[in-house]
Amino acid sequence: MTAPRIAAIVQARMSSSRLPGKSLTKIAGRPLIWHVVHRLKASRRISEIVLATTVNPADDVLADWAATEGVACVRGSEDDVLGRFALAAEACDPDIIVRVNADAPLIDAAFVDAMIDAMIAEDADFVMLAPGARALHDGVDPMSRRALNLMLAEAREDPVAREHVTGWLKLNSHRIKVARMTPDPAYDFEGARLSVDTPADAAFIEAVYDRLKAQAGEASLTDLIALLRRDTALLAINGHVRQKAATQTAGTVVIRCDGGHALGLGHVRRCLQLAAALRDGAGLGVVFATMGETDAMAQVRAAGFRVIEKPAAAGERDWIAAVLHETGAAALILDIRTDLSEAEVRSLRDTAGLIVVLDDGSPRRLAAHLAVYPPVPQTRALAWPNGETDLCIGWGWAVMGGAVWRGARPLESGRATLRVMVAMGGSDPQGLTQRAVKAVAAAGRRVTPVVAIGPAVPFPEGVADACQAAAPDAEILFAPPSLMEVAATCDLAVIAYGVTAFECAHVGTPAIYLGLTADHAASAQGFDDAGIGINLGVASALNERKIADAVLGLAADGERRRAMAAAGRLAIDGRGAERLAQEIARRVEATASAAISRAKAG
Repeated sequence: MTAPRIAAIVQARMSSSRLPGKSLTKIAGRPLIWHVVHRLKASRRISEIVLATTVNPADDVLADWAATEGVACVRGSEDDVLGRFALAAEACDPDIIVRVNADAPLIDAAFVDAMIDAMIAEDADFVMLAPGARALHDGVDPMSRRALNLMLAEAREDPVAREHVTGWLKLNSHRIKVARMTPDPAYDFEGARLSVDTPADAAFIEAVYDRLKAQAGEASLTDLIALLRRDTALLAINGHVRQKAATQTAGTVVIRCDGGHALGLGHVRRCLQLAAALRDGAGLGVVFATMGETDAMAQVRAAGFRVIEKPAAAGERDWIAAVLHETGAAALILDIRTDLSEAEVRSLRDTAGLIVVLDDGSPRRLAAHLAVYPPVPQTRALAWPNGETDLCIGWGWAVMGGAVWRGARPLESGRATLRVMVAMGGSDPQGLTQRAVKAVAAAGRRVTPVVAIGPAVPFPEGVADACQAAAPDAEILFAPPSLMEVAATCDLAVIAYGVTAFECAHVGTPAIYLGLTADHAASAQGFDDAGIGINLGVASALNERKIADAVLGLAADGERRRAMAAAGRLAIDGRGAERLAQEIARRVEATASAAISRAKAG
């Protein structure tokens, strides 16, 4: 009997929506795609490896990499993975095809060979684990050429087959002959993510290599399992990342927001938190569309998200439409303060499918499908004459600039002085930091200022020197990575109203709010009404004595501070980004399912 011809077809592209440039992301010093191919070469069954990528010019680098490494490469449609597999199969003409995801750097050649052996032994079309069996393995599915031909004949337009290929076989296993494999007990483990879809996944694999002290491509899967059994804490690195189901359609969300010295960084910070929840928790890709400043967008890129900047000559509406078209976006989130009109947003509804506005009081909110607000006075005053927009109003929908706080607050007892955080935002556009520090210092020796100078504050050293001169015992922090962590070490805070107000409430730090605008002051009143903090109004109308009196009064009233802390923690549980991401994902999936049903009916 002639041995079957077996080829591994590796699906890869650069335009991953959850981790841009994923295939060439470095793991242990080598590109992710290198790890996959290197480990497949150890298989005793696979005779040929073919890279199946797309005709998108962005994937030229993958084709070049394949040529350099001596790997065959086939290029096809970006939106049709099944079609690319068909082209690759025609090129190498195998009897058995091993479908390989290019995001699985810990592929185990021995396990792959065991899967192929099980298929051959039963002349099967596909292989799955025996009922009750478990194995920590990811990214590989052997199938017969017959199975591929069946999909091409009967599921050519099925979105699961087109995007996930073997996902269709798993859902239709009754149509094919399936071998049931009982894996070696050494592979028995559950609860770890081995694929690299997000920055957290890459961090997990890097941590594994570091702990195993392995060379690139040589981290044994069985050694990894032994390591995880000894140290389950490693699972927390990417344990929050959701694996997309085979039936989930791909989706990209465009987030339109800006940031910089004039606007501050609050919109960017909260949108980054929402973006992480969409990517890691909801399995959606995220792209930022921005007119923001370079420093602000550097934070977005550092978090692993693609940024598309507005060309100088383009109008905002036309540019957003172009971004939606380029990315094939399923949803658009607007967190802006530009003059984009209601009519312009309405013209984008069909393109985006779902439009969400955050804390937006402008008329464009009336053209959104979903609008999200905290329960502040301005929200109650808004009218919704057309009734087309669904509303999410409440503290539970508040999107903060940081993750859920899981730390503990230090006890006040025994302190000679109380710590007062002073934070005027990422850019402090009105130069309030020095004024606030002087006011805190004027409250007397009972308090010690803890000054957070934001990353976009001009001349930060000069600001620090001025603060130190006003309060020699002040603790100066330059661009702290987490204001929540700083706030949690303080007994109260003096802050410019913004995202920081939500973060202070979440960690239970009573705050005194200074409004940069009348609108900010009105929003701060919502926190005051809820017993979370004290609203002093618009900062430009305040003198230092009024701020100092508020600090002194709150510092002297421990019972009031404790009541405010409890009210803040009760109101803001920190899961607003998670809730909103899940709601967006639910709506995106419902819209996609409806479109598929209409297409099948037509």
